[in-house]
Amino acid sequence: MNTPTQITSKPVATGAAAKQKGVTLVELMIALVIGLVLTLGSITVFVQSRSSYRLSDGQARLQENLRFAIDVMEPDIRLARFWGRNSEPALVNVPGAIVINCGAVNATALATAFNAQVTAIDDTIGYAPAVPCPAPNGARVDSDVLIVRHVTPQVTVPTAGTWQVRTDLAAATLFNNGANPAGFGPNAQTHDLVVNIYYVSNGSDLDPALPSLRRWTLNAAGALIDEELIAGVENLQVQFGVDDTGGGTTVTRYVDGNHPMLTPGNAAFVPGAEILAVRLWMLMRTYEIEAGFVDQGIYTPPDADLVPINAGDPGYPANVRRQQISKTIRLRNNR
Repeated sequence: MNTPTQITSKPVATGAAAKQKGVTLVELMIALVIGLVLTLGSITVFVQSRSSYRLSDGQARLQENLRFAIDVMEPDIRLARFWGRNSEPALVNVPGAIVINCGAVNATALATAFNAQVTAIDDTIGYAPAVPCPAPNGARVDSDVLIVRHVTPQVTVPTAGTWQVRTDLAAATLFNNGANPAGFGPNAQTHDLVVNIYYVSNGSDLDPALPSLRRWTLNAAGALIDEELIAGVENLQVQFGVDDTGGGTTVTRYVDGNHPMLTPGNAAFVPGAEILAVRLWMLMRTYEIEAGFVDQGIYTPPDADLVPINAGDPGYPANVRRQQISKTIRLRNNR
């Protein structure tokens, strides 16, 4: 007869007698090292990604700002020599009592030089005295000035205090008393006068050391006021596409604003030369200094009077990013 097997259990050790199992010091150090490597890798990827984003964002902002500056100037330039019903600026009657100020300075002669509906003041001449208006922060001496004159494309109603031009096919008159001048035909139109003087300032509203594109513009009260268009523009160059054959249809050459062929009284002046296009060249920089970056670019303006601009030249800090743009704009009313 088989005797039943008796199963006995061993007592389980408790308390200090129990054998403890866990992570050893070596394992813990290995885990810390792996975690540290992963953290440093993540930080490196983040920093590189952030740097790449800032670089691409800065380039995108530069391109956007350049396009904005061109988009502001282009429609204004295209309207040069538009005088409503009359296309001949020499026929615009300018009464002797007219006064157009910029600040406390009389700029009537500059604003009403309608025969020169588009004018470029070359850097070799300088901002003053050609432009009597006192530029805030001063104008950059190596940059051109562009002056555009015309009337608004929209027909307007007479408004007291606003300089306006009344035109028909035979005559044109400038006035600001709020009443259309007499002596015009039934098809006459009234348009507001537009005068814009574009220049590059040594400072901006953001920073007195940051150059900017600005303009003196004729406001509704009949005075020229200074306003900032975009900060960061370091240089503006203007050239005119001219037809010196008298045909007025094809650009034969591009010249600076002070070229003898465009200067009345000069021996080389060509009375029949027609300005058919305006070529703009603009250099822009980022707003902020970029630590560790050095611009190696060389920027060559179209003006033969200027030497190439190197980053690090006076007025052109090396530790900012730059872009340049060139655009040729055909004039609608000069052909």
